[in-house]
Amino acid sequence: MKWRDRLVPGGNHFSENKIRAFLSILGVFIGVASVLCMISLGDGAKQIISQDIEKVGGTNQIRFGMSFWTSRGGRLVRTTERLTLSDALAIEAECPGIRFVLPKNERALTLVTSKNGRQARPTLEGVTPDYPIALRWEVQDGRFLSENDIDNATQVCVLGNAISTELFQQTSAIGQEIKVRYQWDRPVRLRVVGVMKPKGRSFVFSGWNLDTALLVPVTTYQHRLSGYDDITDLIIFTENSADMETIILMVYNILRRRHRNKDDFLWHWIPKTANERLNHIQSVLKIALSSIASFSLLVGGIGIMNICLVSVGEQTREIGLRKAVGASRVDIFYQYLTESICLCLCGTLLGIAGGWVAAHGMARVAVRILPIVEKWPVVLSGHWILISVLFSVFIGIAFGVYPAIRAARLSPIDALRSEN
Repeated sequence: MKWRDRLVPGGNHFSENKIRAFLSILGVFIGVASVLCMISLGDGAKQIISQDIEKVGGTNQIRFGMSFWTSRGGRLVRTTERLTLSDALAIEAECPGIRFVLPKNERALTLVTSKNGRQARPTLEGVTPDYPIALRWEVQDGRFLSENDIDNATQVCVLGNAISTELFQQTSAIGQEIKVRYQWDRPVRLRVVGVMKPKGRSFVFSGWNLDTALLVPVTTYQHRLSGYDDITDLIIFTENSADMETIILMVYNILRRRHRNKDDFLWHWIPKTANERLNHIQSVLKIALSSIASFSLLVGGIGIMNICLVSVGEQTREIGLRKAVGASRVDIFYQYLTESICLCLCGTLLGIAGGWVAAHGMARVAVRILPIVEKWPVVLSGHWILISVLFSVFIGIAFGVYPAIRAARLSPIDALRSEN
């Protein structure tokens, strides 16, 4: 008997009992759809975070910050040491495997007023000329801060795109003068020399919007705006092949040597480590979701086995008739095994489509819940689709074998005597 003659009857019986077949594949559909939906959203979140880390300089960086308080003997004590611009130069000179060190100061609650009276509250940042290189951020109009601006603490600034639009709207900001005031301090006049291209928000850094930044020379920030020589952050950008832990130990040794053997005023954070932890968490979640899907598919497989046994019972006389006219046990076996596999495959294909639709729906909901993300990508990788299809075939075979064997073993005489 040809393979087509063996396989078609199983598919025909499936099409003749659509409602019963659909109910039997519901477990497979739900299992596949739910897992693919969550995996698609999870891979989308991973893509968002990876792109976001690249937006703020990539994973090859170590951020050192300054802590003003430390715990000693169960009580908070104010630290005495502070980071300085010379610390950044010393680290850059003494540590191998470092591309450059970016010193940075940052201050919120800054009021900026333009000559036309418009006001904005940007994040004031004191930076160096390496800042746009580090963040892969291009200048849209004008220029960025120069080494001369750093050396002479010139009263110039570069605006984020949103701040430029808020202060000057459609008018060019280049050459315009603004007043910068922090709380009740005396206002400082700055001349705009550049406007950055739109960059967007940072998901990793608590919704920090780079387009609302006001960038000034770090020395201008120290001498004219804050009045302190402190540096609140040191961002170290490393070579691709550099060992992060070794660099961290070297940096701590340099800073302890320069700060009376103290390091209680320091903390550090590595985006690469955070990204690796995210990957580990995602792997654990995928294992958990796959386990849940396996149980759902097992339940669906039991339902399919039940429907196949019912099918064998209903078609007992037909089985007897086919055997009487020459059908072998193998032909009958493949007929009912095909029915089981078809049911599982249909459930899987519907589950893939359902998971894709559900993932897009949940992605839209996620964008509304997290407005700092403009678009939540849905990433449905081909290997997960392939795994779903292969596993569904396995379930179809595993739960279809017994009904198929039972049908194949029926005696033609007993089958023809059946009243069904």
